[in-house]
Amino acid sequence: MNEDFPDLDRLRLPTQQHSTHAQPNSNGRKSSLNARRVQGEFLKGPIPLKWLGSASKLPGKAPLATALAIMFEVGRRRSPQITLTTAILDRFGVNRKAKYRGLEQLEEANLIEVDRRPRKNPIVTVLAVDGDTSPCPKAEKSSELLESASNH
Repeated sequence: MNEDFPDLDRLRLPTQQHSTHAQPNSNGRKSSLNARRVQGEFLKGPIPLKWLGSASKLPGKAPLATALAIMFEVGRRRSPQITLTTAILDRFGVNRKAKYRGLEQLEEANLIEVDRRPRKNPIVTVLAVDGDTSPCPKAEKSSELLESASNH
């Protein structure tokens, strides 16, 4: 093998640089020393910009705040279909009446579907926007499963 690559050692890192590059940890995966874990809660993506842009263009504060709350929960649950609770919306400054307005406007813009039930939290399904891929990686599979289950 050394005949094919006679000067292979010149490609190796100097020993003083070994500690600054990714090293395998106890479970065998490489971890960078410079990588930082995000502290606290965050919106998990990808969130299609076209979807978010459509929500932000709706009049008033309620639709965008409601959309952000929905996408926050979609990321946490890893499902395009979530139950939208008052507790989630409180964190985004959305009260009960703003929730109704926001859901109605998002639904009219074809960004979500809402299953309203008396005295229950609504079930919200995030929809893909004109040609964009679905906002949740498992959305297409979940939708297909729901359709096949309802057909049987």
